Amino acid sequence: MKIVKSFFAAKHTLRFFISSITKFISTILTVFVFISINSCNSNPTEPELQPGRRDYVWEVDTINPGNESLYLLRLWGSSQNNVWAVGASSWSATSIWHYNGFNWKCDSIPRKINPAGLFGISLQEVWLGNTNSTIWKYDGNSWLLFGEYKQEGFDATIIQSFDGAVNNIFAAGFKDSYKRNEQKAILMNYNGNNWRFINIPELSTQFETIVIDNKSKDLVISGTIYDPKGFITKVYSWDGKQLKEIFSELGGLAFVIKLGNETFVSYASRIYKYENKNLHLWKDNKGNSVNGNIICGRSRNDFFINASNGIAHFNGTDYEIIYKYEPTHRVQVLIGITFEKDVFFVEHDFTLGRNLIIHGQLK
Repeated sequence: MKIVKSFFAAKHTLRFFISSITKFISTILTVFVFISINSCNSNPTEPELQPGRRDYVWEVDTINPGNESLYLLRLWGSSQNNVWAVGASSWSATSIWHYNGFNWKCDSIPRKINPAGLFGISLQEVWLGNTNSTIWKYDGNSWLLFGEYKQEGFDATIIQSFDGAVNNIFAAGFKDSYKRNEQKAILMNYNGNNWRFINIPELSTQFETIVIDNKSKDLVISGTIYDPKGFITKVYSWDGKQLKEIFSELGGLAFVIKLGNETFVSYASRIYKYENKNLHLWKDNKGNSVNGNIICGRSRNDFFINASNGIAHFNGTDYEIIYKYEPTHRVQVLIGITFEKDVFFVEHDFTLGRNLIIHGQLK
């Protein structure tokens, strides 16, 4: 009898053990499924931005337009072996320069251009904005006049900056009346077939730089009003419906720039970040050698900025002069372009009256 009772007791214990294990496994599976579902639905964490490297090897090329004067204003390129540089020249045949990975060349073909803006989508689609109301396009073989865009009552349309993607490019600038000494801001859009003017409020601002913010898809635009009191710097956002002023200050120039997927505005010693349709102070460089606008960059941890005696680099922690100017020369660097391992700057050496291309390559 004791043996039978012991058998049934053992059997009951075994059933209880199996039932407990089953419930435990079921609970674990439920938790696992819950975590898996929520993991799939959650937004992936953005990768941490790495600090930019500083081990560059530098080369300097002189752009030689012969006896003509030249002031390079814009850079664009699809790779380190395909870079365009354009600017104002005393003869239009020396306004467009190209780098093929080995040297800089000008085709010396006279054109009715006076470049002010440059932007590309690919090797076969590069756009040129001018101060004479025209837009030109490079189709992979040659530069061709795409169209003339004068507005009634104004002498010229000046197109200074572009940004966008395939079949959706925006341009910014202003229209000018010489007799009335009147300027009005303009925005334009290319839809894959033609350029059209966008209806915006009348502003006496000369739009200068434009960026499409990756997150909000807003246009962020900088410009200047030339007032008897001095330059009035303005920054606006445009969401497709409303043009909103988000910054205004007397003196200086503001530049809008995209660093990675983020939009920044640099003005004097200050750098602002564009978030939630407004500018927020991100960094103030007052009191150190950094005294100018951001030239170009890959991210907020890897960008180049003007300094008192050269080009400074920010790596997410500090600034360091990585390229020094000739101490006795009056020099200006306003534009640059970065690739994975290369960076190009245009240096205006006013002492010698020449344009230099500074090319840096990471080791």
